[in-house]
Amino acid sequence: MTGLSRRLTWLLALAFWAACSLAVGGAAWWHIRHVQNQAVDSALDRAEIASRAVEQMLLRSFEAIDGMHEQAEARQRLLAGGQRQAAAAIEAQFRAIVEQARFGVRQIGVIAPDGMLVWSSVPGWVPVSLADRPHFNGPRDAGDHRPFISVPLIGRTSAQWSVQVARRIDDDAGRFAGVAVVSLDPVALVRALQELQLGTGRRIRVLRQDGVVIADSEADSELGLRLEADDPLRRALRQSPNGRAEAAGPGGLRLIGYQSLEAVPLVVELSLNAATELASIGFVMPSISAAAAAISLLLLAAIALFLVWLEHGRTQQDLLQARRDRENVLERLAHAQRMESLGRLAGGIAHDFNNVLQAALGGAKLIARRTTDPGIRKLAEMVISAGERGASVTQRLLAFARRGQLRAEAIEMAPLMEGLREVLSHTLGAIVEVRLAVAPGLPPAMADRGQLEAVLINLAVNARDAMRPMGGGRLVLGAVLENVGEVRLGLPVGLAPGRYLRLDVTDTGTGMDAATLAQAAEPFFTTKPKDQGTGLGLAMATGFAEQSGGALAIDSAPGRGTRVSLWLPEADEATLRRSPPPQAGAELPEGARVLLVDDEPLVRRLLAEWLRERGLVVVEAEGGRDALALLAREAAFDLMITDLAMPGMDGLQLVAAVRARQPRLPALLLTGHPGDADAAVLRQVAEAGAFTMLRKPVAPEAVLAGCATLLSPQPRP
Repeated sequence: MTGLSRRLTWLLALAFWAACSLAVGGAAWWHIRHVQNQAVDSALDRAEIASRAVEQMLLRSFEAIDGMHEQAEARQRLLAGGQRQAAAAIEAQFRAIVEQARFGVRQIGVIAPDGMLVWSSVPGWVPVSLADRPHFNGPRDAGDHRPFISVPLIGRTSAQWSVQVARRIDDDAGRFAGVAVVSLDPVALVRALQELQLGTGRRIRVLRQDGVVIADSEADSELGLRLEADDPLRRALRQSPNGRAEAAGPGGLRLIGYQSLEAVPLVVELSLNAATELASIGFVMPSISAAAAAISLLLLAAIALFLVWLEHGRTQQDLLQARRDRENVLERLAHAQRMESLGRLAGGIAHDFNNVLQAALGGAKLIARRTTDPGIRKLAEMVISAGERGASVTQRLLAFARRGQLRAEAIEMAPLMEGLREVLSHTLGAIVEVRLAVAPGLPPAMADRGQLEAVLINLAVNARDAMRPMGGGRLVLGAVLENVGEVRLGLPVGLAPGRYLRLDVTDTGTGMDAATLAQAAEPFFTTKPKDQGTGLGLAMATGFAEQSGGALAIDSAPGRGTRVSLWLPEADEATLRRSPPPQAGAELPEGARVLLVDDEPLVRRLLAEWLRERGLVVVEAEGGRDALALLAREAAFDLMITDLAMPGMDGLQLVAAVRARQPRLPALLLTGHPGDADAAVLRQVAEAGAFTMLRKPVAPEAVLAGCATLLSPQPRP
C-alpha cells in the first residue's frame, strides 16, 4: 500500500470515526433533551395534582362559609316572621364561630337592601353605610347566589384587614333583600397555605379570576396585587380554566399548575422552581460535555451514551415513583382533613343536641312524676323513650368524632358473648343461626361495656341484613387472644405491639365488592334503602376501637360473606385489682343551699324544679359572672351545680373562682361534651374538693344521686 493509499485510508477511517463520534454525540444530546422534557412534564403533573389538593381544601372551607351564608339568610327570614328567639340562636352561633376564629372568620354580617349594615357579630358594632363597597354592589347586581370575593381591604366594622365573601339574599318573592357577608382573615389563609408546603421552591397563591392575589404562601409577598394582563397565568386562564403553564422570572423558570374553583370565583396556583425540580438530572449535562470534548474517542462516547440511557431509565422510574408517592400523600392529606372536619361537625352537633335532649327529657320526666292523669303520663313516657333514642344517636356521633367519654373496665368475654348470643337468637329472627367460637381461658379485655355491646349488636344487625337476601344464614361470634409483635402482616395500621382480645363477627351473607369495602367505614355511607340506615354504625365501631386503644378491620368478598374483626387491649393488673365503685345511697339533706349555673334557661329551670321538689334551696345563675355576683351577696352554699361549656367563663374556671371564696365547696359538673374539659384543670379541681362530672343528657335521678353523694359528710383531707 503506497503512502498515498495509506493516507487516504487514514483519512477515510478518520472521517468514518468522526462521523460515528458525531452521530453518538448527537444521539446523546437528543436523549438528554428528551429526559429534560420528560422531567419538566413530570414536574408540571406534580404541580397540577398538588393544585387540585389545595382546591379541594379551599372548597371544603367555602362549603362551610356557604353554610354561614345560608344561616344568615335564614336569620333574616326568621326576623321577618317575628321569630326573634330563633334568630338570636343563629346570632349566638355566629359569635361562637368568630370567637373561635374557625375557618379564619373575623366577622359575619348582614347588609340591608339600602347598603346599611343591619347586624354584625363584632361586639359593639354600629350601623354603617356599605353602599359604596364592591362586596355589596357585586352581589346586588349579579342576580344569582354565587359568592363574591373582594380584594383584601380594611373592614369598616372590624377595622382589620379582611377578604369579604358576600352572597345575595332574596326574599320569598325572589326580590333582592340584602347581602350576607363573611369576613376572612387573609393572614390565616396564608398560614394555611404555608402549612401545605411540601419542600423548598414551592409556592401556592390564591387569586380572584381577575388576577388579584388574596393569599400567597411566600411571607414577604404583597396581598391585593393584580397580575398584569400578559402574565403567563392570566394568559393560560384565558385558554383553559384548569391546566399548567411555564413562567420565566427573576428567580428563574417556574412550572405552574392551576385550578379554577367550580363554585367560587377563585383560582389556585401552585408553582415549582424548575431548577430545583430538575436538579436530579443535572449529572447528564457534564456527561454530554465530556463526550463532546472527547469526540475523537468513539468508545468513550459509546460508554457515555450507555450511561445516559441507563440513568434515563432510572430517572424515569424515580420520577414515576415520586409522582405516585406525592399523589398518595395528597390524597391522604385531603381525606384526613375531610374526616377531621366531619368529626368536629359531628361532635359539635352532638354537644348542642345533648342540651336540647337534657331539657326535653327533664321536662317529660317531671310531667310523668307530677301528673295523675294516665293519658298524660303515657304521652310523657313516649317523649322520654324518644329522647333516650336521640341520646343514643348523640353517643354514636361522639364515638365517631372520637370525643365521647369511655368508662373502661375489665370485661370477661365468655359471659358477654353468651349473653349476646341469647339476646341475638331472639331478636335477629329464625332465619339467622347464632353460634359462638370463644377460645377457653381468655383473659379480660379493657373496654367500655355499654359501648362494646352496642357495637357488637350493631354489627350483628348488619350481618342479618346481609344474609336476608339469601334467605338467612349463620352468624358466628368469636373471641381469641392475639399477641401483636413488630411483624404486622394482615393487621390494621396503627395497632401497637401488645396482647389483644380479637373479637370476630362473621356472617355468611352476600359480602361486599372492593369498591363497597373501601367505603364501608366512611361516615354516612350505607347500602341500605332510604330511612333504613344512618351509615354511622361502622364509623362508630371504628371510632370506639381506636379510642379504646385497639383497631377494627373488615374482610369481605362477594358470595363469601363478611368478617369484622375488633382488637381490644387486654386488661392490665392494676385494672383487675381495682375495687368496684361505691353504690350511691345517701339521702339529700333538706334545706341544703345549692347554686345552679347553666346558660341554657330550659335546662336550668327544669333541674331547679327537680331539686326544689326534693327539699333543696336552689339559687339560679345564667353564667359565671352572675354566679360570682350572687356569691358576693348571698349566704354560703352547700353545693354548686354548673354546666361545663358556657360563654365567657366555663364550668371549671367557675368552680376554681368560687372555691377561692368558699374553699372546698362540693361541685357537680354537667357536660354534653367531656372532650371540652382540660385534663390538667380537671385534675386540679378534683383535688381541691369533692367533685363529680356527669354527661348530658343526664337523668334527673342521676343528678339527685350525685348531689346526695356530694352533700354527704366528706373525709377531711
